[in-house]
Amino acid sequence: MLIDTHCHIHDVDYPINSELAYDNAKNAGVQRMVCVGTDEENSKLAVEFANEHDGVYVAVGIHPHESKNGLDELEDIILDNIDDEKLIAIGEIGLDYHYDHSPRDVQKNIMRSQIKLAQKYNLPIIFHVREAYDDFWEILDEFSGVRGVLHSFTDSQTNAEKALRRGLYIGVNGFCTFVKDQALIDMFSELPLEKIILETDAPYLTPRPFRGRVNEPAFVKNIAEFFSDFRHISVDELAEITTTNARNLFEL
Repeated sequence: MLIDTHCHIHDVDYPINSELAYDNAKNAGVQRMVCVGTDEENSKLAVEFANEHDGVYVAVGIHPHESKNGLDELEDIILDNIDDEKLIAIGEIGLDYHYDHSPRDVQKNIMRSQIKLAQKYNLPIIFHVREAYDDFWEILDEFSGVRGVLHSFTDSQTNAEKALRRGLYIGVNGFCTFVKDQALIDMFSELPLEKIILETDAPYLTPRPFRGRVNEPAFVKNIAEFFSDFRHISVDELAEITTTNARNLFEL
């Protein structure tokens, strides 16, 4: 069984029909998908989509780009759904200094507030971090016992090792199928399989051989096929390991 631990097929602007993407995933053997919220309204849409589809789960949260809009309703969304097995995580949250769509101090404060919510409700966290790891580690280390994953990890071996020392999982997606930087290739080759979970980030980061097309949860199968070959194990073994990892993190 394969699990896409991060997608956005619930978005109103998802470029293809969401029902078609869902059916394609099921037909490809992707039995479970996690729809990840990026702001409060988007998180509500993710909850609605998950509730209407078997095998779809949800993370709710405020993306760093949207931090400037505040955190007014997120705890209410959590409370409304905390007793539902579909709500499995807070995310995606974190810091993004590449675009600075929200002021950095605001991003930091909203990240702290959401980690507190995750700990209050005993939920793991899906982290988005881009060009902000120095501040990210400083904030993360203010807390103890944080469970989570570095979504779409494409950073250095050093930061991978820091994540692993803190018990975080690493999200591997289609980026690994087309990366050309040798340092990143080496980083992917060193990641311990017991700390990897697979994701698509659909509609973004479409893997080979589908570059130029909209990404779909179905393509997690192609990511698994590529990465298993890259790491010299069978695709069945990789699927079993990464599915177990996702179940352990998200209690699926």
